[in-house]
Amino acid sequence: MLWARLLTGLLRFQMQHRRHRGTLCRVEDRPLAADGSRFTRRLRLVPAGPGNARDLWLVHNDDGVWPWYGNEKPSLEQAHQRAEFMGESWHLHGVHKWIAYDRVSGEVVGRGGLSRTPVDDDWGQLYAFLPAEPWVRVAHEIGRPFVAHANWLEIGWALRRGFWGRGYASEIGRAGLAFAFGVLRAQAVVSCTVRHNVRSRAVMERIGMRYAGEIRSRGFVEGMEGEQDDAPFAVCVLLREDWDRSAVTD
Repeated sequence: MLWARLLTGLLRFQMQHRRHRGTLCRVEDRPLAADGSRFTRRLRLVPAGPGNARDLWLVHNDDGVWPWYGNEKPSLEQAHQRAEFMGESWHLHGVHKWIAYDRVSGEVVGRGGLSRTPVDDDWGQLYAFLPAEPWVRVAHEIGRPFVAHANWLEIGWALRRGFWGRGYASEIGRAGLAFAFGVLRAQAVVSCTVRHNVRSRAVMERIGMRYAGEIRSRGFVEGMEGEQDDAPFAVCVLLREDWDRSAVTD
């Protein structure tokens, strides 16, 4: 999957250098806890980092999650490496994915939210779906842990199977859009998933994103074994000017 390929490459780099209206979530413009957590109606969203690496591992070891990201379940060590990278991205780029917890039970629901997109040929395919304006290609001022686009972000989610079909992905998605546009002042948010991931594509549309087209990248193809170099990925885009603020209020 594009996201998994991106993360694997970024971890390698690090080691070398040492809109659906009127439902569910309301997100404040500032963190509501000392650890940077944010809250929706049902979820506590905690920045992913070394402190919750085991919870990230729990999500990516779930049988409803890992088959979308690789050929085998990740090890705990790999999860720790991912969590360290995410924590560094939060520190240097001001954003990455959250771990989502049920506000009442404390159960790990999944992970999701935003991340900056690398300036590379893979993500450069998305220029065709963004406005022909200078801000699209501007790089973030901090070039670590990787050179990233400054003005547009990627959004995604992964839920443990036991929490599917209950609106949690949309809740995380709306929280991510509110953070992107309301706090980070992003100009656009994109989302990509393999063509046959119909559940994720439905969430994109539900939170107000618009189908833009397809790109090709390494990932899984329906009906074929193993990862392919030219898997089709559906791309959805939401521009700041089209963001429906009313979709994040109760």
